[in-house]
Amino acid sequence: MALTRKFLRTMGIEDDKIDQIIEAHTETVDGLKDALEKAQSEADKLPDIQKQLETAQADLDAAKKDSYKVKYEAIKEDFDAYKAEQAKKDTRAAKESAYRALLKEAGVSEKRIDAVLKVSDVDSVELDEKGKISDAKERMKSIKEEWADFIETREIQGANTPNPPANTGGATMTREEIFKTDSNGRYVLDANERQKAIAENIELFEKGLT
Repeated sequence: MALTRKFLRTMGIEDDKIDQIIEAHTETVDGLKDALEKAQSEADKLPDIQKQLETAQADLDAAKKDSYKVKYEAIKEDFDAYKAEQAKKDTRAAKESAYRALLKEAGVSEKRIDAVLKVSDVDSVELDEKGKISDAKERMKSIKEEWADFIETREIQGANTPNPPANTGGATMTREEIFKTDSNGRYVLDANERQKAIAENIELFEKGLT
């Protein structure tokens, strides 16, 4: 039932009291209307807020994916670099092993093989699918010519007799002098002179002296 003046009079309420009651009632109703309108306004904003939340969540998920991607790529890059370095070391070891075998086959004294390896261009060696040196014959010939002083000779009776270069009691040249280059980057000593100097100062390469 509506709250009207007529209804209030039937209840025996005086007119001045009725005015107060009506006024208070009106303020209450108006307050309720304002609250309802505000609630409706907030409710109307909910879909937009929901969209904003969904967009923010999508951006967050994308950021996480990008972060994981960056971390993954960084780890993969480090792992690939590690594998490449290991492969390089394995290749170097295989070439050195094959070249060591070739030096031994050529008759180079085992006491001198390590020294020869230190000054040889092992990285230029090419291996075939069996792990053998591709141009072994050419390199064998070169080894016998360049390192003739280190080749062990055999006596007629068949006994192995090492024939290393004479050691005069100390190095007469330094490694820098042996491998010295001119202003054009060419060696001052030619190949034969360098090999002879290395043979005469082999202790520099056996002990790593300078």
